[in-house]
Amino acid sequence: MSDDLATLNKLAIAAAKQHMGHTSWLTVAFTFSVAALFVINLILFANGAISAWLATLLMAILTYMSYTPMHEAAHSNICGNQEDKRWLNDLCGYIAAPMISIPYASHRHEHFTHHRHTNQPDKDPDFMIQGLGKGVFTAVYTVIKFIWLQNTYFANHRWDKSSFKERATYCAEIFVSLGWKIAFIAAVDQPGTAIVIIFGYFLGGYFTAYWFAYRPHLPYTEAKRYKNTSSLLMPKWMKPVEWFWLGQNLHSIHHLFPRIPFFKYHALHKEIEPILRAQGTPIVGIFDQKPR
Repeated sequence: MSDDLATLNKLAIAAAKQHMGHTSWLTVAFTFSVAALFVINLILFANGAISAWLATLLMAILTYMSYTPMHEAAHSNICGNQEDKRWLNDLCGYIAAPMISIPYASHRHEHFTHHRHTNQPDKDPDFMIQGLGKGVFTAVYTVIKFIWLQNTYFANHRWDKSSFKERATYCAEIFVSLGWKIAFIAAVDQPGTAIVIIFGYFLGGYFTAYWFAYRPHLPYTEAKRYKNTSSLLMPKWMKPVEWFWLGQNLHSIHHLFPRIPFFKYHALHKEIEPILRAQGTPIVGIFDQKPR
């Protein structure tokens, strides 16, 4: 990195520090809101108040939304630098985990490996998600493999290095994640119950894999900081619904500064956009991937 770019990097770090380290009460509220809506959706469907198709759509939306608080908790962005709020940070992670069906306590091992080795084929566990761009059937198969990876990474790579408590927690999370789905399908006598639970989850998981893992790292050829993750800019007509992405269209901010809360991505991106451009960060259109 040249002296000029190094100076710009220091300026970006200084700007980022202004947005991190605090307790993220907005994320806490978001966690409990998503969890409440998730449960309400299932209750309404179980009582026949809403159709299977509406419940499936809501299941997909809330599944996608549930990953953000778990992801924030994994990075300790909910408690920030306030260690006395660590319990709250972990509580949000454990609440969100059964909805996205990824064990919270062990997820950080896989996810942090991805951060350390982004876009390195032999080291980045998320690199396999590039298969999403190779046709419909390959995309479906890739997402299923990706979900399997998220759930088994701890068992395959961390089991021998972990304590009994860590292993027990992992097993308990897997049990709860699968158990509530099986119990709901078995207990609810409504047409389409399995579709709501399985297909709704898959749609939400697919959307999550696409926007969190696949699109931000295209074309998977660059591993350098500032260049391994994109900012995906939305056209003006999409601004009213941009909130739905929960900032993940600006995933470059997260990879550069993982301790930034998701609701601060847009503000920081606006502040340091000239620095990002100088550093060569891909800033592209969300649909055409052309430079913006």
